[in-house]
Amino acid sequence: MNAHITNIYGFIHDQDLRKKQNQFADAAHALGFKEMGIFNFDVSTDTENELSKRIDGIISSLQFNDLVFVQLPTGNGEHYDNVLINKIKAYNTKVCILLHQIIEYEYVLNAADLIMPTNNEVHAYLKEHNYSNVFYKKNINYEFSMISNSSNILSSDFYIKKYLIDAQDQLEESVLNEQDEDIIHIGFGLHDKDGHYSVWVGTVMQSILEHTDSRICFHILHDETVSEENKRKLKQVAHQKGDSIQFHFIDTSIFDDVKERLHTFTVGTMFRLMLPEILPNLTKIIYLDADIFVNIDIKELWNIDTSDVCVAGVKDYWVVNYAWNPYPVQKELVNRDSYINAGVLVLNLNKIRSYCNMKEKTLEYLIENPESNLFDQDALNVVYKNSIKTIDSKWNTFVGVVREQNREKLNRCLFHFVGNFLILYSESKIDKEYFKVISRTPWADYEIENQINKCLLRLNDRINQYQSLLPRLSQTGIKHIFYGEENATLRKLYNLINVTEKDYRVLKHPDSSKDHILPCKDLESLKDENGPIIIFVLYESDNYTAIQNLEELGYINGEDFFVAARFLSFLDGGFA
Repeated sequence: MNAHITNIYGFIHDQDLRKKQNQFADAAHALGFKEMGIFNFDVSTDTENELSKRIDGIISSLQFNDLVFVQLPTGNGEHYDNVLINKIKAYNTKVCILLHQIIEYEYVLNAADLIMPTNNEVHAYLKEHNYSNVFYKKNINYEFSMISNSSNILSSDFYIKKYLIDAQDQLEESVLNEQDEDIIHIGFGLHDKDGHYSVWVGTVMQSILEHTDSRICFHILHDETVSEENKRKLKQVAHQKGDSIQFHFIDTSIFDDVKERLHTFTVGTMFRLMLPEILPNLTKIIYLDADIFVNIDIKELWNIDTSDVCVAGVKDYWVVNYAWNPYPVQKELVNRDSYINAGVLVLNLNKIRSYCNMKEKTLEYLIENPESNLFDQDALNVVYKNSIKTIDSKWNTFVGVVREQNREKLNRCLFHFVGNFLILYSESKIDKEYFKVISRTPWADYEIENQINKCLLRLNDRINQYQSLLPRLSQTGIKHIFYGEENATLRKLYNLINVTEKDYRVLKHPDSSKDHILPCKDLESLKDENGPIIIFVLYESDNYTAIQNLEELGYINGEDFFVAARFLSFLDGGFA
């Protein structure tokens, strides 16, 4: 769904009208509106056929179901304006008239879905004549006294943009019956501290809409960090095919008891816990993380039967394959083979409400189990372990696995970047297609350049790490010490470096197993080392405190120790 605005050109006797229309058109351009240029001329010399062709040229960019802001009067007279509105309405568009002067064109004024007066005189006229389609915001008459004593109630670019955005929202606002079975409801949690996270939610939405003909209602659970500009862009994505979007504000103080333990997660991960309460009239919803790319019709996921369970999700690939060892699996609170990844969930909200309070039970678990390392994902697995349905892996396919196993084929499934996001230099089709979808969102101008720059910075950082690491690594008699649990990443490092019997691992709380290649010592044992050593650290070790712990012991990052994820390739566990 595109938004258009008319603008007048040519020799115009009324210069105030021209300036006003140009001013509104400039503000609309900044909001992404397309322009329909109208030239002022003597229409009395045109036949009806000639006039029709002229107007067809003006509206040639119009598509069905678009929004059109028509600035009136055009200066070409009532008949011209009537024909213009009639042709625009033929595209099943919603028409908003920006009315700069009083006109007594009954057909035009009654045909519009919305009339926006731009000065007090026009507003008074419309009010006196009881036009029902004059711009209202949430059923409250728009406050025109917000700008001093000027007869032009909208005289600044800021207020014009706000006026246009508010009117656009009202035009796009659809009457939503939450019980309508034809509507698929999809929820996201959105905490956007730096202003650059909304694009990922928008990209998921874009990929969903490009692969379905179903009606969608997006629910954005957010806090105060989400800007009005990003809300507008999210609406722009949702409304392009006439779908719905609802914003639900979350008070983050609800999670104060556990927020300090989030580390690499943001408080936004907790927002999904509010879905049963925030949407009391909904019976079912799909929850998605922001690092998702949908290459399949989401309706197939929606149609999965969850009538007998609270939650449906996919077994976590890394947990099932022993690459991750979450706390509840270690403590045998849940079975490894049934542990699901919470990035894609189908939630039976009715059954969840009758089963327990999702938010309260999750917080209770986290407070009682402060060592739980995958946070609310751990909690959901424990709380609902007797009411979880595992579904096909195509609904949560990890991109890291796709990059390793198959770079060229793009299967019909739902891809999960699992926090890694885009890698432009991966040569994988998934990254190429994901980048194309980003380029079709309202954030494209910024994000295309941003992703290219991030790619270059990442490659340069790897080069710099190697330049610092290699001289240290080639020292005679150097001892290799590894900080972290012995997982797939560390074992790849062992093979690259050729460990010896004098090498070992460290952790604050040493773990030992006959399956381990290297023994594990207490972190404090580093204080007894006198000879040359080099430390390779998994940054997530000891609950993400590994780097801080080494620095407190006097070791220097990039000289004495090296973060494995900074110099390893993404296929070996390195940063993207």
